[in-house]
Amino acid sequence: MIQIAPRSRALRILCVEEEEVQRKLFQACSDVIGAECLFAENAAKAMWLFRRHPVDMVFIDIDEHCSQELAAFQNMRALPGRGHRVPIVAVTNNDCRWTQENYREAGFAALFVKPLEPTRLFQTIDNLLCQTGQPPLLLTPVVEFRSPQFA
Repeated sequence: MIQIAPRSRALRILCVEEEEVQRKLFQACSDVIGAECLFAENAAKAMWLFRRHPVDMVFIDIDEHCSQELAAFQNMRALPGRGHRVPIVAVTNNDCRWTQENYREAGFAALFVKPLEPTRLFQTIDNLLCQTGQPPLLLTPVVEFRSPQFA
């Protein structure tokens, strides 16, 4: 069972994802941890939301045709003040064939490879919170259960 640490306010996460199914999965996971999600279907809406709403982190889908998303990422980073403070996670099924090192060198805080699995998502969020000096998300580390027939 996942134990979520109490927070003084809900996490606010911007999720940039064009696929509705993926947005619904992300919303379901966010509901479990009590996070508030802002969704953008494209880079232009993502920039609009990022400029107008303080967010704790951004998850941005990067696919093989990722020029607009990379431009949005660079524009977010270039904003004075919080542009460098807000962790931005590249979410991908790795069509770009970049390595984790490539994403880090580009300035992303982390890489999240699809499919969206709640335990990995929660661990990623927890790691980002700890890296930025915020209170952790999880009371105890998540342990994945692997049944022999599913390993």
